[in-house]
Parts: sequence; C-alpha cells; structure tokens
Amino acid sequence: MYAPSASYLRVYEPAAAFADAGYWRAYAASGRAVDPLDGPRVRREALYERIGWPWRGVPSFGRDAYVIDRGDADPLVCPWNLRYRIASAALEVRRLTPEAVAEALFPAEFLASAAEVVALDEGADRREAPADAHEHVATWSVPLRWFACVRPEDRELVIQPGLVQLRYRTPIAKSRSGLAVARNLVRAEFGDGAELAEALAETGHWLDGFHRDSVVELDYGGIASRMDADELRDEDSVDLTWQALDHLGASEPEDAQECYARLVDRWRDRRLAERLN
Repeated sequence: MYAPSASYLRVYEPAAAFADAGYWRAYAASGRAVDPLDGPRVRREALYERIGWPWRGVPSFGRDAYVIDRGDADPLVCPWNLRYRIASAALEVRRLTPEAVAEALFPAEFLASAAEVVALDEGADRREAPADAHEHVATWSVPLRWFACVRPEDRELVIQPGLVQLRYRTPIAKSRSGLAVARNLVRAEFGDGAELAEALAETGHWLDGFHRDSVVELDYGGIASRMDADELRDEDSVDLTWQALDHLGASEPEDAQECYARLVDRWRDRRLAERLN
C-alpha cells in the first residue's frame, strides 16, 4: 500500500505530560513504535482491516504513537488515537456533505457511534487529549503557515535507495517564538483581519496547549516521495518564508511579496493535483 500524498505537523510531548505516563514509557521501551515514514501506510491498513460495509460503529484500535527516543530522558510521544480521528472525520464529512450523500456514506448508527466517541474523548482530562491535538494532516501540499513553525537550520533530509525523507524538528519554545514573530509582522503589515495572520494565530493557539518540553515536527511525508532528488535538495520553502518575514521586518514589503509569490507558485500545482485525484 502506497504512502498517502500528505504532509504532517506533529507535536511530540514528554511521556510525563500524559495521565498514563507509565503506559507510554513502557510502549516506547518495547520498540513497538512505528517510524513516521511507515506510519501512514500502517494506519491505513489497520483502518481497511477493521471497517467494512455497512459500517455499524467506529472500530477500536490499539494505543499506538510515534516516539522520539531520548536515551535516559523521558521519551517524546505523539499518540495516534485512530478511533477518535475516524469519528471526528466522519462527523465533519456529515456536516459538509448534502444529507442524501451523507446518508449513503454513513448509516445513522455509525454517526451516532462517532458522536459518542468524540463526546467521550473531548470531555476527558487535558492529558488524555485526542490525537488530532498532536498531529495535523494536509493532503497534496504543505500549508504555507506551517513553514513559520520551523527554521532552516532544523532541516533533516535523507535520500537513499528506497528511503526519502524531508522533515524539520525543533523545540516547541522555538516554534512558538517563530510563529509569534511571523504573526506580529504580518499583522503589522496587513492588519489583524488578514487571512494569513488569522491562520498563524490559529496554529500558535494550537501549540500553546502542549508541554513546554515538547518537540514540533514538520514532515513532508508522502509528498517527499513524489519529488526527485534535485527537487528535494533545492526545496527551500522554509528559507523563503523567513526571507519574506525578514523583508517585512525591514520595511521591504515588495521584496517580501516577491518571496511569498514564489512560495504560492511553487505549491499551487501540487494543490491543484488534489482536484485531479
């Protein structure tokens, strides 16, 4: 099964941030955690194995996560919580889809089950937060606001036979600071109502809910596997983002706009591919 054409923005929290810290420490020590390169494929296979037609209820899954091993330090954990994510996705499709289509996709009993799962998880303690709090997914592209969460020096690129990976990892304090800088510069130039300023503020609010020792990861995921080696080496969207922000800070809006236009042009074709699929 192929990797989805998607990118990911993840937060890994220390095991101590969770109410069931002992479980996650044991899970990390067991070596069962799947690498983010294989995770999307493994999750999709697990979904297809459990859901059949007609759907009667939201299936159950094991408690899995991505893990960053830090040796003697507390492991960092990014939970999957597939059951919650399936339930919330089904309810979102129901909200956005004409009633007749939604009824054909989801039996009423499945939607009732999904509502129960979401209500149960969203009513839990913060340290039991559902996994969509730890991972955002974007299909066919990378949202431009995500580039402000990391810095060029955070880049990790691997190009090997059968292995392609492009990601950025950074301490959450650094990510929060970068987003605040980006948000303030955009607001100063375009006002609070600017769409980009609102998107940056929304992402910043999301990051504010995590432990101070967390790590933020921007992972190009399956998108990287659809880029050739030269494209990956030359991929500098994070650099362009900070060049644009530096120009705003230096009161050079035309230069900032040029960098931003290059970013938009670069990702437009990849976003358009979604319409063809």
